[in-house]
Amino acid sequence: MLYKLTINMALKDNYSRTVSLRCKTCGATYAFKTDEKTGFITCLKCNRVYRGGEDELVRLNEALIADEQEQLVEEVTKDIEKELQRMFKNI
Repeated sequence: MLYKLTINMALKDNYSRTVSLRCKTCGATYAFKTDEKTGFITCLKCNRVYRGGEDELVRLNEALIADEQEQLVEEVTKDIEKELQRMFKNI
């Protein structure tokens, strides 16, 4: 499962990161199946069932998502600083 972080700004078309959600039991990032009727997500590697569905999986991966978000904010900040330096260089 993937979780997408996006920040839209004029400096670039957008800033975007995709975070691969991990199974909290086995660490798999590629082996999830969603039951369409119940919304439960099952890790196909270790058979752990996330009864809270995607919300539970996202909540259990909050630290991973926060790390990616922090890196994205750092990239945006650096680009803003560069753009400001470029703008004020000619004054």
